[in-house]
Amino acid sequence: MNRWRMVPPLMVRQGELVLERLTMQGFEAYFVGGCVRDELMGRPVHDMDIATSATPEQVVALFERTVPTGIQHGTVTVLMEDHAFEVTTFRKEAEYEDHRRPSEVQYVRDLEQDLQRRDFTMNAIAMDRHGKVSDPYHGLQDIEAGVIRAVGSAAERFDEDALRMVRAVRFASVFGFRPTKSTWSGLRICRDKIAYIATERIRAELEKMIAGPRPLRGLELLRRSGLLEYINAPVPMAALRWSAKEAQNDWLAAIEHAEGAELPELRWSLLLQGLSVQGDEAGPLLKRWTFSRKLSQAVSNIIIFDEVMNTMNEDHSISPEARRSRFIKTALRLGKETAEGWLLRRKALVKNLSPETEGDVPGKANLPTDFPEAEWFRAITVFALSDLELNGGEIIAATGRKGGPWLTELLNGLLFAVAAGELRNEKNVLLEHAKAVVNTNGHI
Repeated sequence: MNRWRMVPPLMVRQGELVLERLTMQGFEAYFVGGCVRDELMGRPVHDMDIATSATPEQVVALFERTVPTGIQHGTVTVLMEDHAFEVTTFRKEAEYEDHRRPSEVQYVRDLEQDLQRRDFTMNAIAMDRHGKVSDPYHGLQDIEAGVIRAVGSAAERFDEDALRMVRAVRFASVFGFRPTKSTWSGLRICRDKIAYIATERIRAELEKMIAGPRPLRGLELLRRSGLLEYINAPVPMAALRWSAKEAQNDWLAAIEHAEGAELPELRWSLLLQGLSVQGDEAGPLLKRWTFSRKLSQAVSNIIIFDEVMNTMNEDHSISPEARRSRFIKTALRLGKETAEGWLLRRKALVKNLSPETEGDVPGKANLPTDFPEAEWFRAITVFALSDLELNGGEIIAATGRKGGPWLTELLNGLLFAVAAGELRNEKNVLLEHAKAVVNTNGHI
């Protein structure tokens, strides 16, 4: 391979400059790991790691700008003009602590020894600056065969670092590969060791898996492997029983039709609802899994929104106007982003049921148009009290009353009236209406 096709040209050039400087000083240096794998697979490459025979001290001496990011393990980050490159000394690792971290590393002079310590054959491929590939463990052959194979003994690799088991599942899910029998057997043997891994490390792998093209495949492999039973974080009971071979509910079936990267809350809300997690349970569950407060709340709100809409839709005695009113009130209570997320998620559900239905419209939201809630949403011009052209101070000044709960109630009433199209969002219109309400309801 003589040129990179999947890497930004500037990154390639600056990475090659790092290799060139190392080799010109008599050291060996190679691109390794995920960047080589992804290039061979035709996948976009976002960063380039480098392995070298130079020690960390020698790397630091050769480059003007470096950061000792993992110097205790032989890694120095070299800062070029536009890109950063992790440069790691050839090494082999001694005993591992807690099935996660090596107790010590030993520097070696041989590339093959360095590749031998890696997790899977597809990640144990190196390439020099001239495009010559070193593949002692036949990773390219395994990529072409679509298999995940551990380097050497799978049980040993997983016992060293138990997170590799979840990585194996993630790679199988994202790439559409299958673990070899020996790799799967080693995973099953070592699955209880996953209890040693911090929840946030597992969560990071699951985020990539759920955002990928085949999240349901990953979920099935997690269940079949038994890993979920040993993770030190709460797992919905339905996840332990769910099988891709059984009939899927609409939420799970729609996951792969929802946005995965930019709006992760859509897929996570579908997943949790598909596993029978209620809206008020979702937030605390995700926080236990170390998800951010923002994402946890977003997922919880979307599920709550859906629960409100489902309850309403099950009541056939509710009139269309009452449905619209309930939708608007829920959108105001949970916020514009929640309502928009619910609609985009609804698009994924519709697309799953009718793949040929596009339902797209121009604009940032790209909302579906084949159900009335989308039109109701577009008609809402205000979502927060700050959007109103009238504030509480102006109402107090005009009515001569002291502030209190009545004022919040009145403002929320104005907000709904404007959102529902009953009042124009103009100061004089809102103020006259507010005065009329206060005069009519003396108790306010």
